Order: sequence, then structure tokens, then C-alpha cells
Amino acid sequence: MVGSLAKIVGRLLVAAPAQVWFVVALAAIAAVAYFGFQDDAGKLVGWSAIPLGLWLVVTLFLILFNRSQLFAKWRWIVSSLALGTAISGGLGIFYAPLAAFSGETFGGDIGMAISRLPLEWDRFDVSITEYATAWARIVALLLIAFVVASPQLAKRTGKSLFGGIIVAFAVLSVGIQNLSSKFSAWRKKRAELKAMRKADLAEYEADQAAQAKIDAENEAVALESVAQKSEASSDNDEPVSIFVNDSTESEPTPDPEQKSELAKFVDRIPTDPATPVTVAYPTPTEVEEAQEADVPPPDYSAAYRYPWHLPDPEMLAIAKPGGITQEEIDSTSRAVEESLEQFGIDVSVDQVRQGPTVTMYGLSPGWKGRSEENTGGQRVRVDTILNREKDIALALASPNLRFEAPVPGESVVGIEVPNAHPTQVTLRSVMDSPEWEAFSKSAALPVPLGLGSGGNPVMADLSKMPHTLVAGSTGSGKSVCMNAIITGLIMTKTPLELRLIMIDPKRVELTPYQGIPHLYHPVIVEADRAVIVLKSLVDEMMGRFRQLEQAGVKNIATYNEKMDEKMPYLVILVDELADLMLTAAGDVERLLVRLAQLGRATGVHLVVATQRPSVDVVTGLIKANFPSRISFAVMSQIDSRTILDSVGAEKLLGRGDMLYMPIDKPKPSRVQGAFLNDDEIEGVVSAWQNMGGPPLPELVVTFDDAGADNGTSSSAVDGDSLFDQAANLAQSQKTLSVSLLQRRLRIGYPRAARLMDELEDEGVVGAGEPGKPRPVL
Repeated sequence: MVGSLAKIVGRLLVAAPAQVWFVVALAAIAAVAYFGFQDDAGKLVGWSAIPLGLWLVVTLFLILFNRSQLFAKWRWIVSSLALGTAISGGLGIFYAPLAAFSGETFGGDIGMAISRLPLEWDRFDVSITEYATAWARIVALLLIAFVVASPQLAKRTGKSLFGGIIVAFAVLSVGIQNLSSKFSAWRKKRAELKAMRKADLAEYEADQAAQAKIDAENEAVALESVAQKSEASSDNDEPVSIFVNDSTESEPTPDPEQKSELAKFVDRIPTDPATPVTVAYPTPTEVEEAQEADVPPPDYSAAYRYPWHLPDPEMLAIAKPGGITQEEIDSTSRAVEESLEQFGIDVSVDQVRQGPTVTMYGLSPGWKGRSEENTGGQRVRVDTILNREKDIALALASPNLRFEAPVPGESVVGIEVPNAHPTQVTLRSVMDSPEWEAFSKSAALPVPLGLGSGGNPVMADLSKMPHTLVAGSTGSGKSVCMNAIITGLIMTKTPLELRLIMIDPKRVELTPYQGIPHLYHPVIVEADRAVIVLKSLVDEMMGRFRQLEQAGVKNIATYNEKMDEKMPYLVILVDELADLMLTAAGDVERLLVRLAQLGRATGVHLVVATQRPSVDVVTGLIKANFPSRISFAVMSQIDSRTILDSVGAEKLLGRGDMLYMPIDKPKPSRVQGAFLNDDEIEGVVSAWQNMGGPPLPELVVTFDDAGADNGTSSSAVDGDSLFDQAANLAQSQKTLSVSLLQRRLRIGYPRAARLMDELEDEGVVGAGEPGKPRPVL
């Protein structure tokens, strides 16, 4: 039976005409191309395979089986080739969705070659001229197809086409004329702005020249006075002072306008040495240094007249498009509903918020036992839905699901599902939004953070937060967030409105900002120097309090509204808190807590980041005084509870995915942080460095030399923070023991023993025998 069948099939194949073999061969070639080279073939031809493939099949069929028709219908063959090429080129202009089988465009590489070569452009870098050239090629191919197919009809319609071309040319001329007039107006406005800036710079240079002339005249008067006093005191060898206002009563008092520059600065020095430098006068330390060097003190008044300009946001990168399609959203919604329905849980996806990294699906709980006949029933419990987290994750093949029950302000249970194709978020994505334009004008310290789970821009005002704690494991986007905060601040605020203090023990994250005029002190990379600067910042803060007290106001905002001399905000950024806590935990914690407790009224705000959110780094005092939190991906639920007091951060995706919990929100919200590359940072920093503004006042760093006066040196930086107390205790004793240190300082034996070793190294106590007290030297 089988043999008979094989013979019948063989006879049929032998008797089949050549046309059947032609069709079979084409089908085999198509199957091999589809299953074996689907990606390469799709990228090469895309949807151009339909018009070009039909033309190629028909042409090959005529060549093989009916050459007479091929020569008789040659016009239609050439016309159809031109038409198919035009269709393919048109498909090569339109872009396909990301990860499509046809590559970048619907027409594949062939369509791109027809519409673009030899020009090269893509969806992110294209001009109107290149678009117009591509469409001109398509129109030319269509005209060729029309003329070759029917030359007589083309001849009759040529006159009408010529008239249409004349009309189109007239319309284009009017449009070009309007564009030319607008372009001329823009160039004129730009030239006026340039002339205004040039005039401002010329006025500033003239003021500087006049000031230099006055300085030279005052110095000449001062030297002449010194020479006169030198001649008068040559007989009795009295010392000569370089101050003009030090002249004796017998000498005439110089004119106030010709008073020396140094005397003018001395009159403007504040009586309180802790008063911060917010106006154009030198500090007492700078005046003393100027007196020793016999030069005038620095004059910072020029910085307050200099025309500071903010960097152009156009230097920031534009985000590339991406995201998921509506089909993927519908498929995920059905998968969630079906997976819960298998367990008898009635839910419906009533809300979808598509974000750059995750999409939030809002589930509305249904009813148990409700039908068309029975309108009663019990509502599905929220805990029932939350208990099926692993089943939903299995159905969606995504382990990183995060539930939000309920969504704030909504009566739905939110499930955040990661997108298969995330959308890139840049700083420009936030700063180009209309919300940012209004927010940056009203906020004192505006900061762009990123895009929320619904695609909405997320911004923060540091002056209202007022202090922020940032945590996340290595590579989660913590340092990029710090760069976004700094860049957002310096792109919206001038150095007269904002000063920055940066502490970077890692030496590589914040050091690129070295040299910008916003820095109140060069970037600190040494832990011992950081402690000294923090102590100086506490003095600065207390000086600001005295300044607010003298003005009769409560905070910096009221002071700036009332006074002509503005007080700049001061933002302190610490990129790695763990390194500082390992070096000098006691001093760092005490100083940060003091700055956080009292700094808000004086415009001092802190942003502290750490990749180790453990209780020995993020202590209870630090958490209590840093109410706003930003958590990136962490390793465990314990770390998440330490930073956010709740779980969820361990399920983040990394690469900028964060949970943002400001002071005014009880629950954290999902945000995709803005990405900032090194080229953007370098461009913004270069814009400020190349502005060439005059120098601004810097932080007055004070060193604590109290320990050096009594013969002891503080080891708070290099050793235990209780070293000073132990040294003072030793001075009141003849002998010192470890048990005495334990009782008086209330510490354990290991720490007391280490303190005793440090006291011996510093020469405070001598070497003793085991079990006996040590003599105090």
C-alpha cells in the first residue's frame, strides 16, 4: 500500500509543469529566509519585501516562461520597478518601533539606502533639508513610473502639472520669505542681547579701571605719608606704621576720599569674627595677612556687580525614545487578571500608568459570590491579592514586582511591573517640562530628580526638605543622583544665591566640579580635613544666626526680602558618609547633627549619601534629623528598613531606579532618576569656569588648637573621639588605669584599653606592668 502511494506521488511530481516547480522553489527560498535568516533578512529588506518581492517574482516568471510578454510589456515592468522602489524608499523614511524585525525603519536597510544615500542621518540627528531631499527622491521615482507607463497621458497632463508647480513655488516663496523675516528678527534680537552684554562688560571693566586708579592714588598718598613720618622719626628711631590713619596729632589729617584702601577695609570689618562673609568685605584673617604682606586686602565688591549668566540648557543631552507598546500593556493586564482568576480572586485592571522604567497597573478588587441573580456578596480582601505576589510574578516572568496597597489618592491596588524596553531619562527630560519652568522660578533650591512611575517629572526644593539622606548599593545610581542634584542647582542659581561645600572621600565623584565659582571651599577629599571644615561650618552657621538676630528676622528668606545685602544659601554634600564615620564617628555625627538641627533657618542644607545604610553609619540621631530620604537598590530588607523604615528598596531594578520619600509624604514613591554623563558635567563646569568672574569669598577655616596649649594633641581625627576627655581625666590623676577609664567615661573594656594605648603613644601616661595602674607623665 505504501509503495503504491509513493509511485503515484512520484508520477505526479514528474508530470507537474515547470510553473509548479517555480512556485515550490520560491516557497522553499522564502521558508529558508524566514526561519534561518529572519533577523538578518528582516533588517535588510523589512516591509520592502512586499513591493520589491512581487515585482521580482513576476519578472522572473515572465523571463522563464513568457519572454514575448516581457518584451511587449516592458513599459509596465520598468514603471512597476520605479513604483516599488518609491514605496520602499518611502518606508525607509518612516521609523519602526524599537526592537522591530525590520530594523530602524519599516523599509529596512534597502529602503534607507534608496531614500538617504549618500547622506547619513538617524531619528536623533536629522535636518529639514535631509527630509526634503528624501521626499524629493520618492516624488521623482513616482514621476518616472507615471511617465514610463503612459507617456501620452503624461504629455497631456504636463501643462497642468507645470501650473501646479508654479502655484507651489509661489506658496513656498511666501513661506520662505516669512521664515527669512523671522530669522532676521531673531538675529537682530541676538545682536542686541550681545551688545547689551558687551556694554555691561565694558562698564564693569571701566569700573575696575577707575577703582584701580583710585587704589594707585591712595597707595601714593600712603607712601608719601610714610616717607614724611620716616623723616620726622629718623632722629629718635621710632617705628613707622604703614597705616595712614596712624598719623600723629601734629600731622594734618588726610582727606577722607584719599584714605588708604586698607583703612577703608578695616572700617568695614565686622566686630564679631564669626559673622559669615555675605557682603563685600574681607575677613579679619585676610586683613591680618594683608598687614603682614604690606598689601591691600582683597575686595570682593566686584563679584556683586559682575553680570553672572546661567549655562545654556541646550548643552544637556536629549533622551532617546523607548518604552512599551499598547499590545504589551494589554497582554500584561490580561495575564494579571487570569492568574488571579485561577485562584478565585476577581479583579480588574482599571488604571495603567506607564513610566520610563516600570508600569503601574491599578487593580480594583471584585466581589465574592456575586452574580446576575445574586447582587450581594463580600468584597475581595486586599491581603488576598498581596498574598499572590509570587503567583503573579510567575505569570509575568518578572521577579521584581512591587505592590502599593492602596495607591495614594486612589482606591486601587498598584502593581509595578518592569518594562521590557526602559526609556532613558536625562536631566533634559525634566528641565524641558513646563512644570520645571514654573517650579524653578518659585523654589529657592530647585533640584530635578527624574520621572515618576506615571511619566510625570519629579522635582524637589532642598530648602523645604530640608536635609536629605541618600542610600544605595554600589552601581545603583547614587553618585549619578548627587551629580544631578549639583548640576540642577548650578544651572538655576548664580554664585551670589548659592554656595556649595563638597566632601568626597572617594576622590573621583565630586572632584570634577573643582573650580566652579559656587564652591565655598575647594572639594574636600581628606577625612581629617572634612572634620575641620565641618567645625568651621558650625561657626559659620552660628555667625549667620547672629546676623539674623541683628536684622530682627527669623530665617534666611525673610532676611533676603528685608535686606539689600543678600545671604546665599549653603548646601553641604557628602558623597560617602561611611568613610567619614569609620575615621571619626563621634565628631562627624555630632557636627552633622548640629548642622541639621540648626541649619534650616540660616539656609544651611545637607545632602548625605552612603552605600552602607547600616545602623552604625546611619545612626538614630542622623535619621531623626534627615527627614527626607532617597533609597536606591539595596541588598536586603534590613537595609531598606534602615533607610526608609519600610521594605521595598531591595526590589528596585538599579541604574537610577529609586524610592523617593520627602518630608511631606508618608509613603515613598517610585522614581527613575535622571542620568548625567561625564560630557554633560564637563560642559556645565567649563561654562562656569570660562565665565571669568571675579573671586568670591571663601569659607574661613578655623583650627582647634586648644589641645596644643596644655601639652596634649587631639586625636579625634586619627584616633578615638574620647581621647580629649581621657587626657583631661589623666591630668587630674597621678596614676591611670583601664578600669578608671571604664567607670568615668562609661565605656567597655576594649575601648578603654585602646584609649590607654593611645595615651601611651602620645606620652600622657607611661608604660605600666600588667594589672597595675600606669603613671601619669
